[in-house]
Amino acid sequence: MAKKIIAAIVMTIVAVVCLSSTVLAQEVSVYNLYTSSCSSTLSVSGTTANCISQATGYRNETTKIVITQTLQKKTSTGSWSQVSCWIETDVGYKGYATNSKSSLSKGTYRLKTVFKVYAGDNYETLTKYSSTKTI
Repeated sequence: MAKKIIAAIVMTIVAVVCLSSTVLAQEVSVYNLYTSSCSSTLSVSGTTANCISQATGYRNETTKIVITQTLQKKTSTGSWSQVSCWIETDVGYKGYATNSKSSLSKGTYRLKTVFKVYAGDNYETLTKYSSTKTI
């Protein structure tokens, strides 16, 4: 009888611990120190790629945003090679970069954007990839 009571207590404790850890895991979210949002978008028209990257930091916190855009093409081995690269620096809490590359050959492309978002001398680095586009 005592074994059954102890087993029931242990099962109850295990159930409570599992439920509470599940709730805690759901409450955890990724938080960027200086970046509110960022995006990397690639569109293709004919043989021209249009690359748009933007980031928004926090007003009175974020001081500068450096955006590095790299247009990449998928190789025959499945890796990605650089086609073009551009760097844009915006002072303040908003950053925006738009560039294009024409006369592209057939293949699959994506835009890799690296955001370096500053608050004074401190910064964080975020990388975003666009969806792929095929010519």
